[in-house]
Amino acid sequence: MMKENENILRIFYQGLLEAFAITILITTLVGSSALSTISSSEGLFRLDEGLAFEGIIQLFIWSCVISSLVTVLTSDIWFSKILLLWRVAVLMLLGVVVSIAFAIVFRWFPLDSWEAWSTFLIFFVVGFGTGLTALIIKTKIEDNRYNKLLSNYKSKQRED
Repeated sequence: MMKENENILRIFYQGLLEAFAITILITTLVGSSALSTISSSEGLFRLDEGLAFEGIIQLFIWSCVISSLVTVLTSDIWFSKILLLWRVAVLMLLGVVVSIAFAIVFRWFPLDSWEAWSTFLIFFVVGFGTGLTALIIKTKIEDNRYNKLLSNYKSKQRED
């Protein structure tokens, strides 16, 4: 049980670091290219200042919440009988809900701006798709590695 808890914490911390790093990178790229069109002194970006320090903390908290969701939903300990496809669908839905809640609570952009919300949804889908692709590739690499280890183990068992 202790080993499983350590593994879950390791997965959470790794996911947190990856999510936060990617979030800051994408936010910085989007913000630096769109900063001239932002006309607000509130939210994630500030005129002539770029990404606000408060925004970085907010994105870190968001990354913690998303990493917690990923850890819980991808762990076989709690959801061993649910297909990965359903877990991903639930994760995407919860990710959208959490992201919208953060955008509203922290006023990342004006609530009445359909352009901001449509851009937000586009970037969310692209970001989620990129993360999902990375997760699938990582899973396939690990699957191949474990299959090789299993094959080696079986061949050694036959030799004995």
